[in-house]
Amino acid sequence: MTRPIKVLADARALLADVERRTAPEARDALKTALAEVASTDGDRVLDGFEAEALRDSFNAVLGANQTLGADQVDALRDALSLKVSELKAGRIQDTEVMFTSEGRALDRFRGKILETMDATIAKANGKPVDVNMMVFAFTDEQLADGILERARNHPNVNFRLITDWTQLSLSGNKQPRRIGQVAREEGLDNIQIKYKRDNPYIWDRERKRPRFYHPASKGLNHHKGFVTLIDGRPEKMSFGSFNWSKGAMRSNYENMMILDRHDPDHRRIMKGYESEFEAFWNNDSVALTEREALTEKDRLFRELHEANGESYTARRIDSPEEVDPLYVAEDRHGGFDINSVADEDHSALVSVVGKTTAKRIQKEIRDYGRIDTYPELLARVPDLARKPTWVREQLREHGEFGEGGLSINTAGVSELDRAGMSRRQAERVVARREAHGTFETLSELGLIRGIGPKTVERIAPNLSDDASSGYYSARIPEEVATTGFAAEHRGEVAVRSRESAGASNAEAPSLERMDRNLAAPVTDLLRRTPEGQTFRLAMYGMSTRSPEYREMVAALERGVPVRVVLYGKYGASTIEAMKALRDRGLDLDFRVFKSRVMHEKFGVSGDDLFNGSANWSTSSMLKHSEDRFVFHNEPELAQRFVEEFERLWERGSQ
Repeated sequence: MTRPIKVLADARALLADVERRTAPEARDALKTALAEVASTDGDRVLDGFEAEALRDSFNAVLGANQTLGADQVDALRDALSLKVSELKAGRIQDTEVMFTSEGRALDRFRGKILETMDATIAKANGKPVDVNMMVFAFTDEQLADGILERARNHPNVNFRLITDWTQLSLSGNKQPRRIGQVAREEGLDNIQIKYKRDNPYIWDRERKRPRFYHPASKGLNHHKGFVTLIDGRPEKMSFGSFNWSKGAMRSNYENMMILDRHDPDHRRIMKGYESEFEAFWNNDSVALTEREALTEKDRLFRELHEANGESYTARRIDSPEEVDPLYVAEDRHGGFDINSVADEDHSALVSVVGKTTAKRIQKEIRDYGRIDTYPELLARVPDLARKPTWVREQLREHGEFGEGGLSINTAGVSELDRAGMSRRQAERVVARREAHGTFETLSELGLIRGIGPKTVERIAPNLSDDASSGYYSARIPEEVATTGFAAEHRGEVAVRSRESAGASNAEAPSLERMDRNLAAPVTDLLRRTPEGQTFRLAMYGMSTRSPEYREMVAALERGVPVRVVLYGKYGASTIEAMKALRDRGLDLDFRVFKSRVMHEKFGVSGDDLFNGSANWSTSSMLKHSEDRFVFHNEPELAQRFVEEFERLWERGSQ
């Protein structure tokens, strides 16, 4: 069924000449062209901007006075396709992913970090902004200078950094203490830095002094990202394998992802990252100010000296006492997404325009797709012109225009109801999801009693099958590891059961509960992978003792082909174990990097993938502070990682 499009008044005026100059035998082709260009911004509405693009393509093919005939339809289609690609390239990118393997990493990675911060600052337009960073290694001086420059120029922006204990040293071009020193000298009170407490020291008997020893670490701050907020609401987020260093950009294989709140499916991940940062930052027993960290380091050195019968002279600590207030990201933004039928957005919309007009807006979106701008909202919902001025001003001030597309994998009953289902249908969708796990495709709604193909076709344009979530590990030295500092990241999560591994959703797979740890999303992803579908893995560090590795072996044993690219410097035992699996006849192959650091940590299966800071190791789960993010049913994003995997595969050694 071809769904109709709506042509707005300004577009109709622009198209009058185009329609007049189209021969009868080419009018069906013109209708197709109209529908194609109308969908540029995710709706089925042709606005003036899109109509102008169509007219320009039309004139480029025909000149000023010729008529479009059947023999020129293909040329128009080609010209319009190029124009549509240009228009789409200029739109907000909900998800961006970058790989150092693609070249120019020194400029691109550093530039993207600062560009992401700048985009948030510009959108805030003077409102309070927070840039909350959790970064393991930070040695890029130009990136540090970029942050300092923005702190000077934008006093409304607060920069907070939690870095690793190793960054407390001034050697090796480490930037956190330099940033802190410059901030103090210049009176920049909108920069604050903390260090994750650790004790990575052993006694060097020959030199009779403490020595840094990596295996002695009680837990790294291994995150590599940040989240930006406007008025306490997450706006953008960065994460991946990339440490903030020139070496990572020049010499390593790395990746970095950027998420934007424009995609509603990202908002939970971004809020979760902010919650993890907040809980980490406010935990005084693990996140220390510079003075507290230097004092703690002095205490550790004293204890080691005394334990080994050596005298110790306390080091001078120049860092001043710092105010360390509690940080809470209170959402004061007051904005809501016009295109979203989520409960909180719906309630906010009703509070501004009333129930009747809110229903008309949501019906317009159900019938013709998302609304892109405030002027388009007024054009598509004429009732708003009769509303009081203050109502329209509230919409202009607080209404946003996100991507829309309610996810059937996260929506509640009332939200699915507003998206176009009956309440009974919505209840059955939620019940099936809770019993059998996330939907892989929108077409699987047809598995539910009372939802036929026609219903799926009718409501599909307003829904998505996206599903994304974040997982964390955390540990305070001398305490038991947890699945994140934030309470919301604790507890259990449902994953595909071992008995249902490889089953399609049509077979009603069973679920089981497991700790919400870093292994959970990988376990679920591997068990979802059907026999014969290749699972691709790029991993810096991989231990045969990790639960992810054991789950990979189980997948191999039931017929899942596995391809691995691995950094070989620390993986000799794992390489031997994989050779043994291959010798058993399992469909496993791998490539190894030794001369160049392959530092990525991602896996791809079909349209699903995971990425983040965590290796496949027990230390990642039980010692360090890490993250891992999973994205289901994202074919374009998954393809980007498949392409990266293939580049790595070609460059690795057998």
